[in-house]
Amino acid sequence: MADDIIPQQIITIMGIVGSLICIYLSSIDVAGSIFSMAGMILAVIYGTNTLRHIGGYSLGTGVPSIIYMLTACGLIGVVSALLLSGYISDIFMPIVALVIAFIMGYVISMVCVHVFKIEVEILTKSFISISIASMLSILSASTLVVSTYASDILYNEVICTGIILLIMIMTVMVIQNPYNSCMGPNEEQYRTLSLAISNSFLMIMVLSIISMLFNTYWYVYLAISIVGWIIAIHKYVKYTFNQAAVVKWSGLWSNTDGDD
Repeated sequence: MADDIIPQQIITIMGIVGSLICIYLSSIDVAGSIFSMAGMILAVIYGTNTLRHIGGYSLGTGVPSIIYMLTACGLIGVVSALLLSGYISDIFMPIVALVIAFIMGYVISMVCVHVFKIEVEILTKSFISISIASMLSILSASTLVVSTYASDILYNEVICTGIILLIMIMTVMVIQNPYNSCMGPNEEQYRTLSLAISNSFLMIMVLSIISMLFNTYWYVYLAISIVGWIIAIHKYVKYTFNQAAVVKWSGLWSNTDGDD
């Protein structure tokens, strides 16, 4: 794995703070769902980049298992926060979901460290990060569908209808697939994250179509997602060709982003 161009600390701050702000802005008319898109993309980048780091510890088939398990933690965080919304104000709901996802990620990491004796130095913080990233992605995607973070609407229109299960499955795919597709000795951040963004826009396409049940401007979000996907997949293909060319010309794996 090549050295990161963007430090994990910056991605973590942008993923958590940026996604939360976008979730709170999701109730704005018309533009609200656009903020939801941005929040979901930031969360997916956060989760994928974290997976890149823990995946470098040769966990093998444990990597897909980690994503399934921790995305379930994120889902439980969202559902639990919505169920608790009857006792708290809606404005605290995303924070409560984040705290629950944090606790669940921490507890599972402690089980892995002390019961299964998995000795990976970044395991605890990686588990917490992926759990939080999954929660933020699920919640952002849910607000995209209904254009609000109001707990009662999310519960009735996303949870009770079963849309939340589709969102969870797609969240697993968009976070896990980029690293699985790009992993190897010359895996690098720009190529992997450009595929993560591309996958995010594919997920947004599906959610935009579903949102026609609740949102008048669903076609605007669909158009944005199509344009975003074209740009992101073009970048991914460019980075892939650049890295392939560097390997072909030199016979060595590249330690750069492939632009040299």
